[in-house]
Amino acid sequence: MSNQLLRRGCAATLAAVGLSTAVVTGGGAVANAQPAPPTSTNMTCGSANPLFWAPSFTWTIRASSGASLRPGADALEPAILLSGGNELPVPPGGLIPSIGVNWYGTRVLVDWHNTTTGATGRSVSDETAFQQYPGIPINRTWTGTGAVDFTVTVETGAGLRFINPQKAVCKGTISVVPA
Repeated sequence: MSNQLLRRGCAATLAAVGLSTAVVTGGGAVANAQPAPPTSTNMTCGSANPLFWAPSFTWTIRASSGASLRPGADALEPAILLSGGNELPVPPGGLIPSIGVNWYGTRVLVDWHNTTTGATGRSVSDETAFQQYPGIPINRTWTGTGAVDFTVTVETGAGLRFINPQKAVCKGTISVVPA
């Protein structure tokens, strides 16, 4: 009977040592896992001005995990949502917009790769025209959930996006989470 008690005591001691080692080292493979990227990021990228008399400027873009409705769909789907602006001076407000040649047109392209699923794609934003202060047009990039590497290309033109277009390119990685 004492032999059996000795074996049980040794087994319990070995189990306790093994559990302690696992807790201290972080559990092996789990300790080596990479942390998930954040669910949003801020990026800055420079651009020449399409108006030859105006200075270059910098775009500040915020990419966030969110949800959006695809055309014809009836449920929200996980997506990258963009917002942002730049440091160009905002024209003064008034009842009549200023008349002149300081207008911009903008479009945003997003090339993406979901490293979790292997899916890739490109989204093209709405296009704005004849704005006195260029901004980030509405853009929805449906990538599915997971870690997503992406490149944002902001095309800015003089009045219309395709007149003397200038490009600003920003890159980032975020986690897109379920809607």
